[in-house]
Amino acid sequence: MIYDLVVVGGGASGLVAAIVAARRGAKVLIIEKNAKLGKKILATGNGRCNLGNDHWSLDNFVSTNVGVAEKVLRRFDNQAAKRFFGELGLLIISEEGRWYPRTKQAASVLTVLLSELARQGVATAVSSPVHSIEATSRGFTLRHGTGQSQGLRVLLTTGGMAAPKLGCTGDGYRLAEALGHSLLAPSPALVGLRLQSAHLKTLSGLRLAATVAIPELGLSEHGEVLFTDYGLSGIPVFDLSRAIGHRQGLTLRLKLAYEESTESKLLGFLRHYLGELSFKAPSEALAGYLPHQLCLPVLKEAGLEHKKFAGDLSRAELARLSRQLFWWDFPIVGLHTWEQAQTTWGGIPLDEVDPATLCSKVQGGLYFAGEVLDVHGRCGGYNLHWAFASGFVAGQASAHCPQS
Repeated sequence: MIYDLVVVGGGASGLVAAIVAARRGAKVLIIEKNAKLGKKILATGNGRCNLGNDHWSLDNFVSTNVGVAEKVLRRFDNQAAKRFFGELGLLIISEEGRWYPRTKQAASVLTVLLSELARQGVATAVSSPVHSIEATSRGFTLRHGTGQSQGLRVLLTTGGMAAPKLGCTGDGYRLAEALGHSLLAPSPALVGLRLQSAHLKTLSGLRLAATVAIPELGLSEHGEVLFTDYGLSGIPVFDLSRAIGHRQGLTLRLKLAYEESTESKLLGFLRHYLGELSFKAPSEALAGYLPHQLCLPVLKEAGLEHKKFAGDLSRAELARLSRQLFWWDFPIVGLHTWEQAQTTWGGIPLDEVDPATLCSKVQGGLYFAGEVLDVHGRCGGYNLHWAFASGFVAGQASAHCPQS
């Protein structure tokens, strides 16, 4: 059989694309390397599947061509997304702007998608990695598993390289490059930052609310962060990481005194606070203001660990301590691993696809959707929204049936 559309990759974007194309009358085959479809969907949102967000904005996405991304996202905005899933029978709730299935189980999202695939008669081939795609006079020949399939059109929805244990190993990049596409070298995103510091062993395991920033990029985030043996983790850090890519020589700036809005206010507070506790060692005096694990590292960074009493701190030394608490700079030495990353920075450049259809400008009949493209979002359901939106647009365009 020659299929109208062969979808390579049975993740979020691939499943939506297959449904949309099949609804338009296309004969669709999904080829998936894993034993089951939708494996990564089940892992999203800690198993709850954060599938969207009330606060939609293009500022929540990163791409080398945000104009193309915007056109796709506006075709499948929040209203369209709710309508699509509502038609599948999925009830959506919002918690602090984040969308979840009413059941709070990612399996509910996958179940309604798989049910619609079956209803539309979409064929599937699982445990079947694609080895090669060859363009022919009649479309494409795909060699996968132990056999081959033919399709008039091919849609690559293979994902990126984040979470390789879920099957994301960059297969789509290899297949796209073999068909003439270029590649913006991938890098982990929504991931912890590896920092240079002598205090990481002491601080590891400490959670606290803080403001984090990368001053060289003019970016900052606020929320709960977690010190680890390699550096810093937590949603604010993940959101900063999405802008890093392959940049070098950056700084992670940590603001511990987030309640004091200016350094002068913090200095005034410290003078009064430590003045009342002048008989205590500085580390003991600070223990009522900072988590215990932080006290000695902060004093060491300020060069004040040798002081016996808080009352011994001069005005200049208090100013040093204030600066250290207000902004603590750590050299960023890299990103954490692909295994821990939630998404991918880089991929197939959006300049190489038609913004209206996501069809390749390099190879006719080839389409892209999802994380394989150079688009990623911040934490909060934005990456799944991109997967669904791009799958919807590519699925419509690649169906190519008379009624469409």
